[in-house]
Amino acid sequence: MINEPAKIEFSHYEEQMPVRVHQQELESMKIKIEYLEKQLADKDAQIKRISTRELDQAQVVKASSKEIARTQVRLYRLATKPSTASLISEAEVAMEYLKMQLTAQADIELLREAELLLDAAAVKFAEGDYANATYYASQALEFINMVSDKERELPNRPTVRFNTPIIMQTTIDANLRREPGRNTFVVSVLNAGTVLTANAYQGNWLMVQTDANLQGWVFNSLISVVANESH
Repeated sequence: MINEPAKIEFSHYEEQMPVRVHQQELESMKIKIEYLEKQLADKDAQIKRISTRELDQAQVVKASSKEIARTQVRLYRLATKPSTASLISEAEVAMEYLKMQLTAQADIELLREAELLLDAAAVKFAEGDYANATYYASQALEFINMVSDKERELPNRPTVRFNTPIIMQTTIDANLRREPGRNTFVVSVLNAGTVLTANAYQGNWLMVQTDANLQGWVFNSLISVVANESH
């Protein structure tokens, strides 16, 4: 008599395999959920940082717009011939000192703007208009201080506000960007000759506001001072 081969019982495996697959799927889903939750948390933190930065910038622009009027009032009240002469002299000495040390093109361009403002200050001083002479000399010192700031191009350098806002205009068509940087969002394209008020700087970027209340950042080599009008 030939014995039949013993039957192999598969029922145990058939019942357990789906359970193991289900557990693997759950583990995989859990990992994916944790990953997505982390991504959401990172994005949320990034959005909050951007919102805070934009709010800070908007506050700087708003405060600086008011500062223009306050600055002019102070200058008209305090400007005298001796004080104006002293301020112009201070700016000229600082500028000549920096000229002997500079090699970066961006710094040279900034000092060129300061020189234009000092020329305008000298004209107003000769006319006896000490308030506007002081105003131009104060603007020149903002550029001189910007050039003197050796840390201005370091990563994560904070925005530095001008004490005296500077009236400028675009020399060519220029991108007005939401953030300082060549790859940031373009808010608008400004036509050549657009008048701007520069309120602050970060690196070689100037935070500006247009007469139409558009706010953003423009690279400093694309704009120049307006130093031929009375303020």
